[in-house]
Amino acid sequence: MSLDEGSKTIIDQCLNVQEDEKVLVLNDSNDEELIESLIHVLDEKGLNHDLIEYEEPESHGEEPPKHVAEAMKEYNVVIAPTVKSLSHTNARKEANKAGARVATMPKVNREIWETSLRADYERVKEITEKVYELLKETDEVKVTTPSGTNISFKVDIDTYHNDTGLLHEEGTFGNLPAGEPNGYPERLSGSLVLDHFPFSPGAEKVEIRDGEVVAIESSGKEASELEKAFEEHPCSKKMAEFGFGTNPEATLIGKTLQDEKVLGTVHFAFGDNCSYVDKNDERRNPCAIHWDSVCESPTVFFDDTKILDEGEPVFLD
Repeated sequence: MSLDEGSKTIIDQCLNVQEDEKVLVLNDSNDEELIESLIHVLDEKGLNHDLIEYEEPESHGEEPPKHVAEAMKEYNVVIAPTVKSLSHTNARKEANKAGARVATMPKVNREIWETSLRADYERVKEITEKVYELLKETDEVKVTTPSGTNISFKVDIDTYHNDTGLLHEEGTFGNLPAGEPNGYPERLSGSLVLDHFPFSPGAEKVEIRDGEVVAIESSGKEASELEKAFEEHPCSKKMAEFGFGTNPEATLIGKTLQDEKVLGTVHFAFGDNCSYVDKNDERRNPCAIHWDSVCESPTVFFDDTKILDEGEPVFLD
C-alpha cells in the first residue's frame, strides 16, 4: 500500500493546501519514508515547501529549538509528523497566532498512516460535531469501565474544541489522525484505571479528587514513571483533558495518537491544559507533561442520557 495516499489525505482533504501557500514539514527523527512521501506529494503537486529536521526533544510538549519555532510562524501550513509532540507547545500556539494552519502527528507510524489517517474526514466531522452538540447541553459526564474506572466531572463547553481533521481556516490547529471533541474536565473526581497508558508501564490506577490526583497504584516494587512525574512535576497531578473518540476507521493499536481517536473510547490527560483554558483563567495549568490515558469499553452518560454502552456508540442509533 502506498504511503502517498495518506500524504494526499493530509495535504488535500485535511489541510486543503493551495498553490500560493508555503508549507513547512518538521521532523525530529521519525520514519524517513513518511517524510519522503510527504515531500514527494508536495513536489508532485508543485507546492512550495521546506523541510526542517532537528534533534528529538526529551519529552512530549518540550519546546522545539528556537530557529524551528521562529520558522513555524513564517508559513501558511505546518505539518509535524514528529516523534515528540508539538501540540501543547508555545511554538505551535504562536504559529497559529501568526496565521499558520498546524497539523501535529506525534509518534505517527506506517500503520496509522495507512489506516485511520485515511479516514473520510467529512464523516469524522459529522460524528465529532454531534458529540459536541450533545456536550453543549450537558452539565455532568459520568464514565465507568469494566476494568474499574468510575469518574464524573462537570462540563464547561467554552473550553472544548472539535478536532475534526479539517484544518482549512487560517490559524487552525489539529492532531492527525483526527476525531475527538476535547476540553477541560471541570471538578473531576473518582477512580481512573489506566487501560491504555504507554507513557508509564506499571502505573495501574489513580484516585482523583476535584481535578487533582491524590493517590496512585502501581504494579511494581519501584516507582512508576507516572509516580516519578508527579514527584518531579507536581503540575502533572492536575487533570487536563477529557476527549471522546470519533474516528470510525481507528482501532486500538497501542499508540496514543490513534487510540484516543477510536470511536467507542474516551480518554483523560494529566498535566498541561493550556490548549483549553485561557491565559488569565485561574484553572490554567502550564506543565511540561501532557499524558493521555485511553479508557477501553467505557459506558458514558451525558447527564441521564447514555452515549456509549461498554464502547458501543448508542448515540448514533
